[in-house]
Amino acid sequence: MPSINQTKEIAVSQLSRFPKVTPMLHGKPGAGKSDGSLQIGEALGIPKDRTLVVHINNHDVVDFMGVPSVVDGVTIFNPTDMFYKFRKGTGAGLIVLEELAQSSHHHQTWAAGFILERKTSTFELDPEVRIVATGNRAEDRSGAKPLLAHLNDRLWHLDVETSLDDWCEWAMDNGVPAIGIAFLRLRPDLLNDFDPSRRSNPTQRSWTKLLTELPDDLPRDLYLMAAEGKVGEGAAAEWVAARDMMHKMPSVDAIRLKPEAMEIPDEPSVKYAVATSMSMSTTPDLFSRDMKYISRMPKEFQMVYVTDALRLHADLAQTKDFIDWAIKNKDIFIT
Repeated sequence: MPSINQTKEIAVSQLSRFPKVTPMLHGKPGAGKSDGSLQIGEALGIPKDRTLVVHINNHDVVDFMGVPSVVDGVTIFNPTDMFYKFRKGTGAGLIVLEELAQSSHHHQTWAAGFILERKTSTFELDPEVRIVATGNRAEDRSGAKPLLAHLNDRLWHLDVETSLDDWCEWAMDNGVPAIGIAFLRLRPDLLNDFDPSRRSNPTQRSWTKLLTELPDDLPRDLYLMAAEGKVGEGAAAEWVAARDMMHKMPSVDAIRLKPEAMEIPDEPSVKYAVATSMSMSTTPDLFSRDMKYISRMPKEFQMVYVTDALRLHADLAQTKDFIDWAIKNKDIFIT
């Protein structure tokens, strides 16, 4: 089953050559399907003002077909603005049909025709407009139902699997605190532990919201209560305990002042936090000092730092410090 990044790569490759292809991303709630769809548009160079996200169940089918009126005794259909701005001649665009699997058969029938014919009763879509659909799975008990057979036949179905590396890459670029990323590296099974019988679940979406929307300076008991309401009791307890430990990690600035003398933490959670914090804040000027400290850590934490640092600064791969490290650790580096 492909990760979200692999799914995006497949979709972008197809849509860049064949704009009429319609991929559909299936997966657990909170697995990144919605963000992944928007990232497909970004990779295709489609501007945000030419991207439309349609939550199908929020509309009546008449909103998509056009509102009827009578002119000189003849019924005509007046197109709604949402699709009309993507009419032929307007250029490239992206339409994301969200929650297609949760929609009614009436909506699915409309979607099947729209995806196949790429037009409404009053206008055609521009040939450079792409359509991407998303939906949850029936076993997630999120309102999803089997798609109509002829609609299924008109889609390219891509099942999205949770990927720690993909989420970490995204999180580093989207303001998620380093210690949150470090914790989920320590406990990757909690990244998307969705159970429909629970009210709150640890998912990629809920972790992101917890780590970016809950004030870090709340009293510990209140912070724990709020965290339980977002990711569930068990995951919240593990996170808060690890967070308490990670807050005791040495200062990154202090490490960089004396990289060969600063003590290496004993706790794995703190090692993850240090390696992630340093990688997310490094620069080409700091890399050499960082490597003096990081090279004293166990190899798995060296890989965390080096992988993230190169992801943020690809030119570091040309430095002597990296080349020396790669040669010394060619066994794990090649792996």
